[in-house]
Amino acid sequence: MLADLDAAAAPSEESISEQSIEDSASLRGYFRRRMFRIQAQSLLGPAPIFETLERTSDLADTVIAAAYRLALRDAPHPAQTGYIPARQMMVVSLGRLGMREFDLASDADLIFVIPDEDAPEQAFWTAVAERMINAISEYTGDGIMFTVDTRLRPNGREGALVQPEAAYREYFAKHAEAWEGIAYMKARAVAGNLEGATEFLHKLQELDWRRYGQGGRSRKELAQMRARLDKEQGSRNPLKAAIGGYYDIDFALMYLRLRGAGIFYKVLNTPARIDVIEQMGHLEREDADFLRDAAVFYRAIDHGLRVASGYAGGHLPTSPSQSETLAELVRRWTPDQLHDQRLDLKLGEIRQKTREFFNRVFGV
Repeated sequence: MLADLDAAAAPSEESISEQSIEDSASLRGYFRRRMFRIQAQSLLGPAPIFETLERTSDLADTVIAAAYRLALRDAPHPAQTGYIPARQMMVVSLGRLGMREFDLASDADLIFVIPDEDAPEQAFWTAVAERMINAISEYTGDGIMFTVDTRLRPNGREGALVQPEAAYREYFAKHAEAWEGIAYMKARAVAGNLEGATEFLHKLQELDWRRYGQGGRSRKELAQMRARLDKEQGSRNPLKAAIGGYYDIDFALMYLRLRGAGIFYKVLNTPARIDVIEQMGHLEREDADFLRDAAVFYRAIDHGLRVASGYAGGHLPTSPSQSETLAELVRRWTPDQLHDQRLDLKLGEIRQKTREFFNRVFGV
């Protein structure tokens, strides 16, 4: 059945490209068809969970790039005579999309950056960014593709939507908090000037490392932030935010990366981050193997809850039938050692070991 599905999907995937999308309606149709195929293949077969998340991330990347092209085509003319817009703006993704772990019902954390020499046309590029966001996140009779969150820009909601590179450099050199620094370590270029954005992120991450990594000051700040997330979100989303949840893995990896060296990650998903830190000598093999298993297990549960409900759920289901359905899905997407006992019992075991690892890293 999977082979038939793949065969049926291939012609349309090859025939539909970003360039063939001519308006927001065709973009939404493309997104719905591709998302349906990805999730159907996930349900019907034993695809590794991070492989599915990479495919969903690729789809989101395509949507963002197409929205950029359409917005640039339709935006009002620049105010500056002789100014030729040619994708100078850099669109950067952070969060789950930045890590290539985007999933069904995920939000896309995006920032919009322009080279310093293009700052006089900030108003024009702001109009382009606003058109992009509207095309992607507009609620229509066909539904919504995904929500765009732009609050990770300097000064959050109070900051300009589109800012020049110099504004980012100054903010991260003088004002950014540790949690903002780690957010930008999980970032990558997704649209516009990809080469320029990658170089921009490289320099920004070097600033992060000089400010937080060398002095070790991030350890206390990150531990405090992690405790705050548990207090604020732990009861609502225990799989991610409570003690022993996915955030324990994420924060530990970020601290180890800061402590180790100013390495710019070109591949950012969690298993790849674990591999890099292990190769740097900052993770024992046993810990690295456990973290890879824990990351797969958490993401598989999260994906199963999203597929079953259509939104991000933070709790295991209470219904026996729903629990069994989720357990069956998790078994399809994870290796044998992760389903050697009942799902809730395995989750409890992994949560405990994850917190033990976190406490060792942060000296708790």
